[in-house]
Amino acid sequence: MIRDLRRSHYKKLTATMVLALIVGRYFGEPWLFVAGASTGYLVWILYQQHRLISWLIKGAKNSPPNAVGLWGVVFDHLYIVRKKHRKQVRRYRETIRKIRTSTQALSDGVITLDVKGRIESWNKAAVQLLDLKTFDEGHLLTNLIRDPLFLDFYNQADHQEYITIENPAQAHRSLQISMTVYGEGERLLLLRDTTHIEKLEQMRQDFVANASHELKTPITVVQGHLENILAFNDDIPAPMLKALTSMSSQAIRMNNLVNDLLVLSRLDVETAEANLSEIDMPLFLQQALDDARQFSKSIDSDHQIELLNQSTQNLMGDFGQLRTALGNLLYNAIRYSPKGSKITLSWKVSELGGLLTVQDRGYGIEHQHIPRLTERFYRVDSGRSSESGGTGLGLAIVKHILNHHNAHLNIQSQPKVGSTFSCIFSTKRLR
Repeated sequence: MIRDLRRSHYKKLTATMVLALIVGRYFGEPWLFVAGASTGYLVWILYQQHRLISWLIKGAKNSPPNAVGLWGVVFDHLYIVRKKHRKQVRRYRETIRKIRTSTQALSDGVITLDVKGRIESWNKAAVQLLDLKTFDEGHLLTNLIRDPLFLDFYNQADHQEYITIENPAQAHRSLQISMTVYGEGERLLLLRDTTHIEKLEQMRQDFVANASHELKTPITVVQGHLENILAFNDDIPAPMLKALTSMSSQAIRMNNLVNDLLVLSRLDVETAEANLSEIDMPLFLQQALDDARQFSKSIDSDHQIELLNQSTQNLMGDFGQLRTALGNLLYNAIRYSPKGSKITLSWKVSELGGLLTVQDRGYGIEHQHIPRLTERFYRVDSGRSSESGGTGLGLAIVKHILNHHNAHLNIQSQPKVGSTFSCIFSTKRLR
């Protein structure tokens, strides 16, 4: 705490001047003595300033010069502040050292950029991933990574997702990049080599595709023979007929499962851009509506399926893929809604973009299940799904197709009220 000596100092100064005035009057020169006292006081102040500046120039590392009065308080206070500052600097340096040490220990690459996108620092993993050199410091990262996908990712406002590109420094290697913007526009990038993971994913995709193709033929043969046998059901004993009917039902279910796996395998290697075209939405919606009504009629569910086309704009996309996605949403609504209930198919444009929506008045879905609905083979009620003929892959297919179109699926549901599945497309795809 600073000692406040101003009052006593001013009293002593006043007393000194009064004394100088009295002595000066005694000698007949009062103002001369007052001027002399003032000059002496000014010289003392200049001397203390000189000592202070000399101490500061030397770094204020040693104890401050001895002084009394106000200047003693000034020296002591500056010394205490300087001591606290050094302690804080040591603590900050230790914190920075720990952060740098821990960053260097990360297996993922870390790069920091300034507000202009110039490289400030990196860790060892980043050096190994991008072959960074000392002279790269201060250069723009976009000069080192010129991939158009990365440039779009770098310039966009939202960086919640990550991207995967081919490593520009290592051929045939994959690089996953995520980015965080902080401070006044500085950026922190995390880099990860995902080559091994992508190879494993490719092996999984190849296995599923090959297994599905191999299963397709025998299941089709079994299903065909069962249909031929059941055509003579009048000559088949009742117990055997029941078994054959069950076998036929399971064969159909297995065939549907294999077909869905084949669709997923195809989506894993296809992109929507290859078959991109302007979709005539009135025609597209009418065909989907007709198919849904026909399916509802085939299973005697008698649903009331209506169409609400609230926009004149068309959509750029892959007609076949989007037809599959919308068909899956409509078939799910039919399967998991009470007979005779209402189902609404709608198309409109809002501030969110293009909204292709299927709304039912069915059983609804508990909130905790919604985040997992697009997982492969995930079922809210496995018994009801099996009975309805579902494979557990419908929404996974929808998600894949929407990802190909840079769109996403929004799910709103309330038990015993119904569900709303909305495919939300970017305004860039509207025509």
